Amino acid sequence: MKKKFFSLPTKYAYLYLFIPIALSIIVSTSYDNDIWFLLNQGRYVVTHGIPYIEPFTIHEGLDFVMQQHLAATIFYEAYHLLGGFGLSLVVIIINLLILFFLYKTALIMSDNRKALSVFFAIGVDILLLMNFIRTRPQIFTYLLLCILLYLLEKYQKEGKVKYLLPLPILSLLEINLHASMWFMLLLFILPYIVENTISYFQKTKKSKVKVTPLWISVLFMIVFALINPYGIDAIRYIFTSYGNEEINYLIFEMQYPDITTNAGMIVYGCILLVFLCYMFFKKPKIKIRHFCLLLGTTYLALTTYKSLAFFIIGGVFPLVAYLKEYFSPKEKPLSLREPVYRKTIILLSIITLLPIFGLSFQLTNPLEKIFDYLENYPEEIVPYTGFMEGGYSEYRGIKPYIDPRAEVFLKANNHQKDIFKEYYALQTGRLDPEEFLKRYPFTHLLVSEKDDLYPYLQSHPQNYTLVFEDKHYQLYQTNKE
Repeated sequence: MKKKFFSLPTKYAYLYLFIPIALSIIVSTSYDNDIWFLLNQGRYVVTHGIPYIEPFTIHEGLDFVMQQHLAATIFYEAYHLLGGFGLSLVVIIINLLILFFLYKTALIMSDNRKALSVFFAIGVDILLLMNFIRTRPQIFTYLLLCILLYLLEKYQKEGKVKYLLPLPILSLLEINLHASMWFMLLLFILPYIVENTISYFQKTKKSKVKVTPLWISVLFMIVFALINPYGIDAIRYIFTSYGNEEINYLIFEMQYPDITTNAGMIVYGCILLVFLCYMFFKKPKIKIRHFCLLLGTTYLALTTYKSLAFFIIGGVFPLVAYLKEYFSPKEKPLSLREPVYRKTIILLSIITLLPIFGLSFQLTNPLEKIFDYLENYPEEIVPYTGFMEGGYSEYRGIKPYIDPRAEVFLKANNHQKDIFKEYYALQTGRLDPEEFLKRYPFTHLLVSEKDDLYPYLQSHPQNYTLVFEDKHYQLYQTNKE
């Protein structure tokens, strides 16, 4: 009998589920900077409905696709009802659902190896928690991808079309929660189509699984994706928003992983480790669908830092199916009737919930005092803000020059002006600050030392007066002529 690499009973393995649960509680208080424009957008949707012309900045007449309108509304309603704790609760609940579907999918892939499934689900979830589970629409995308993999694996195993019926609903949810990532659903289903198409033409084995229902499901997914406020514009949003040179230069998560950096070493290290596992454990043969997922998500991970999440879900996770032969299928289930395990579960539950009482769920921003000052300014304000600061300005009801929604400021999307290109030119010394300032009637300019406008404003005290300063920012007021 082949010696098993792992023999820890499931009754112990289950207890380790408390690790990602506790970590998700801690991570949930790391509110992402994007939360400010998301809260602002959600508030607008609840108050005024879906916008089609961009209403939040000083620019007029920009065509607008609020590509995460449903996610923004969920975040706003959670914050409106429960404050920062509400935002954290959304993150915790979504992560628990991700963990659940990771486990359920691992059970299918591993032929019910519960201990292996528990630990693989935990490992993948912790990787996501460390880097990607934040108050951003992407968490909904991760959940939907996990549900998609679960349904597709069930279909592969049982051949029942009922598992494909929810796919159009997933498409409908994704296009309204996070439209720019909608195509990821199609990319994750494509490997299953490839495998079943090859199997159909080879006719090497009798199988209940057919490729036609998959194609029909894809067709309905496309139809259901059109059920959104922006129609086809939401579906094609990814093609007009990504691959932009200026965005890739200024936004870290959109850059190619650099192996000389810590973040780059993590990306390449994860990829190398997975490929070494496939090389070292040579049996069984990797399934075509899992091989396609591995190659596709590896390519994505090598193009942008943010795509590492898709590699973790689609490239790392299928290792469960590949390693199952080295784990025992005979595992004693956890029984809560045994007092020692019941007491252990209760104790771990209490320990897991303890961070809630020690963490601060207060949503704060270093710009608060500056915008308290601006709100009390007696005249109309036209402020300049940098890329990262604009979202909070919008949240405070003051229209900025730009905000973190980079793709909104591309001419390909707004059909008016390449505002982000202008900002990029300013921040890289390709646009003279004086020429830039002549284009807009700014009354105030909010800058940090990293902003290329900072030295210019300091050197022109006759035109700009410093009216507020802290350790992070300086606020200048334009002197009237």
